[in-house]
Amino acid sequence: MTDVEKNAARPVVSLEHARKSFGEAEVLRDISLSVSPGEVVAIIGPSGGGKSTLLRCLTLLERLDDGSLSYGELPVASGGAYGDKNALAAARSRFGLVFQSYNLFPHFSVLRNVMDAPVCVQGRPREEAEAEARALLAKMGLAGCEDKVPCQLSGGQQQRASIARALAMHPQILYFDEPTSALDPELTAEVLRVIKELAAESMTMVVVTHEMAFAREVADRVIFMDGGVIVEQGSAEQVIDHPREARTRAFLAQRGA
Repeated sequence: MTDVEKNAARPVVSLEHARKSFGEAEVLRDISLSVSPGEVVAIIGPSGGGKSTLLRCLTLLERLDDGSLSYGELPVASGGAYGDKNALAAARSRFGLVFQSYNLFPHFSVLRNVMDAPVCVQGRPREEAEAEARALLAKMGLAGCEDKVPCQLSGGQQQRASIARALAMHPQILYFDEPTSALDPELTAEVLRVIKELAAESMTMVVVTHEMAFAREVADRVIFMDGGVIVEQGSAEQVIDHPREARTRAFLAQRGA
């Protein structure tokens, strides 16, 4: 998809004037963003800056206190009020979420982890779901691991299995919450390679990451968050290599970027 086509298409997800507090602590302060089809957005920033809370609100794991959220033409929340269970179920069908801790079912085989939701949630034929699950696992470099349980896999293999599980639901957008934070450098490279391949296939993605080199190489847009606000956003070259804001420069200096 060309840049012109991306800009002309309806955003996959839109968030406007989002606010979220936990007790007296306001974690998101008037956040607005949208993600276009085929766009890869990297969200960077210090711990406690609101990145993971933003992702949890986008994926309906937390509810906004105020603001609006929509997936394409589907309104999900407005003014902190959410749609009915059918609207929420429809929204959930449009995204996949890859956690930093994998969240695979420990007693299911790798194959069942990937094919269970398409069969049980989407009602797809078992044979079709199994064939696709096997193809996705092969794509993730996990052919031969179908009958293993998660504890028999390395951390990098578990994360790749969790990506296959998310892709099996045919999401319009994939969210990643620090997908390599629990991995050593070699395993990190495995997972980042898979995400780069998905980016090359024009998969729409939002990646909360601390990997500056990855963000520079893959992201169409980089968002720097701190203190519950979007401090700065733009191309990787602009935000990482030529940041305008003092807070962005200080963060990147700490990261050695």
